[in-house]
Amino acid sequence: MNKADSRFESDAFRAVLDAVEMEEGPSAPKKRLAILAALDCFAEFGFDGTSTKMIAERAGIGEATIFRHFPSKKALLLRITQPVVRHILTPAAEQEAHELIDRHKGDRRAVLRAVMLSRLHFMRVYEPLVKILLQEALVNPDLRAVMIHEATPLFDQLSGTVAMFGPQTELERERFFRTLGSFIMGYFLHRSILAPNRDWDDATEVDFMLTVMFDGLDATLDRC
Repeated sequence: MNKADSRFESDAFRAVLDAVEMEEGPSAPKKRLAILAALDCFAEFGFDGTSTKMIAERAGIGEATIFRHFPSKKALLLRITQPVVRHILTPAAEQEAHELIDRHKGDRRAVLRAVMLSRLHFMRVYEPLVKILLQEALVNPDLRAVMIHEATPLFDQLSGTVAMFGPQTELERERFFRTLGSFIMGYFLHRSILAPNRDWDDATEVDFMLTVMFDGLDATLDRC
């Protein structure tokens, strides 16, 4: 490996490789390099802005080697992202949510605060991967279908527990998840993409978001 050595050694890159190998079995050394370099390039330049030549150069392998393992750049993207959604994102969110609900039982605000802070920490650790998923889910119907399919059981399992937050009907729970997700993802986009050099304080930002959700914007601004 060359320029991206230190990034390739991060927890996020190792976890992605583990997820891919859970589905495809152990990877040959050059296939591993192709996967890791593709993840690095996709996160930095986006799918459309990345060429297989760029991936090959970053991995220190020949471009033909990539096509020996993956028939196309799109196949490479999907074979990285699909296992990640199945084996990292969904299981982690499910286990974490249940643990936090049990720990803060009866205190809906404390549960939401813990969930939001934990999800933001997860996004920070796996930032290259989260960026790829956010970018490509908007334009890639195959990836979007995988994410919806894998997320549906999680939402079904958690829908009963959110009754403690107030939403009782299916429509109310859907709106609750949508609102909560919009807060978290909007903040993540600002923190990691729009203003990455700003000194962000996750706890302060989460407290502000929760005050808006529970008390309304007018009450929140009155407190500021």
